[in-house]
Amino acid sequence: MKITRLLLCSIAALLCYSRAAADTTITSTAMGISAYLPDNWVAVTAGDTGITFQDTTFVYRSQITCKKHAITADDYASATGWTRAHFIAYLLVAQYSYDPFGAVLYFDSSAACMQDSLWAPEAFTEFYTIDTVLGAWNEYMRYTEAGSNGYEIYAIGDTADMKQNIGMYMGMIRMIDIDKSANMMSPVRRNFPRNSFMIEKTASSSGIFDLLGKKRGATGNLLNGIYYRPETRRLRLTVR
Repeated sequence: MKITRLLLCSIAALLCYSRAAADTTITSTAMGISAYLPDNWVAVTAGDTGITFQDTTFVYRSQITCKKHAITADDYASATGWTRAHFIAYLLVAQYSYDPFGAVLYFDSSAACMQDSLWAPEAFTEFYTIDTVLGAWNEYMRYTEAGSNGYEIYAIGDTADMKQNIGMYMGMIRMIDIDKSANMMSPVRRNFPRNSFMIEKTASSSGIFDLLGKKRGATGNLLNGIYYRPETRRLRLTVR
């Protein structure tokens, strides 16, 4: 009898968690996030390290996923080290991998790109593959971190849906709130000033180079992007 009652309670809780509701906000204490869901959007999968949202009517055919990763203080000493490393890796893999291969249509790594009060660089990418059955797809990706956890939050789906409804997916992702109190700050990590990762407009005489070593010139307008100075050997973010 007790087992039956427990099973019924579990099923009821699951239905309450995943049912389509009108404009609701769900909270995952395990993930340390809360997310606003418009009409007919539900959490189709949920766990301690990942949660996926989907439109039950399939008017919006792409999925939104949030994944949580534990940050090791020894590997990422600064408060934004995990975010920088993963965003740079994403751009490199997207543009220079063999299969699938991609094209970054847009990205923003400026200090103004925020997830609530957390720095969250973002990219919109189109991927292709030699597998003609799989075809092409688009991703809108954001990376951010809070204390001892890093988050990758993204929408992924076919190119037509993503390009038509990118505003919807961007809006939903940007409204995901990360509970900073639930992500305890590690005392080992150091919070470096943000401006230590920015390049001034006045470049040195040795010039500015991209990650492939191509010279971008000593002066002139710079696009938002990732560059390094040979004399400092430190990756830095440019802000227009």
